[in-house]
Amino acid sequence: MKSFGILLTIVAGVSALPQLTPHLHRRQSQIIPVVVGGPQDTFVPNALMAAVGDIIQFQFSNGNHTVTQSTSDKACTPMDAGVHSGHIPFKDGQTDVGTFNMPVTSTDPMFLYCATGPHCQEGQVMIINPTNAKQVVDYVKLSQATTKSTDGGAPVGGAAGKIALDQAAFSPAPAKDAAGGGAPPAAPPAGNTTSSAAAAGSTAAATSTSASAAASAAASTTAASAAGASTSPTSFVFRA
Repeated sequence: MKSFGILLTIVAGVSALPQLTPHLHRRQSQIIPVVVGGPQDTFVPNALMAAVGDIIQFQFSNGNHTVTQSTSDKACTPMDAGVHSGHIPFKDGQTDVGTFNMPVTSTDPMFLYCATGPHCQEGQVMIINPTNAKQVVDYVKLSQATTKSTDGGAPVGGAAGKIALDQAAFSPAPAKDAAGGGAPPAAPPAGNTTSSAAAAGSTAAATSTSASAAASAAASTTAASAAGASTSPTSFVFRA
């Protein structure tokens, strides 16, 4: 009887606990855009939260970039069997945008970097579903401490595609030839500079000679006037 009484007590306690109703209406899957590259070599955003079933749509802006998965402790190095988009460029004048659509299959943190040149060392990394903000900061710091990036193999983990530029989540950077106001005028060659200086010297000498000639002429005129005055006839007055 004692055991039966204990069993009844346990059953009563369990029935008194609040019942957890399963969430029957999970939110609809989303397409989440991420801009890769642009005026700066970055991921925008460089951290986001996503649910299983969501699609991360990487949209490739100016430059040539990849989306490559690493482990948390080996930044800029591809993870075995990890996601890799391959190199997807965007050039001035394009009217469409290359994309890489990656389905989210886990809510564990996912570490991604760009394997092009020194982009990873410059901080072009991101985390999907980070545990906290510090994890993102630590991953950026780890990537900046590496000396080179390792490229991935064949594209895997998503599907490449294209969208129209006006549907993209970014505006491309200005074309390079339109960004500046034109090159400054070139300096004259050294030979021309010497000739110009010589010509300037000749001009100065000619000016000086002209001035000397003018001064001499003025002096001659003054002397002639003086001479004329001294040789002019003298007038005499006779008294009656």
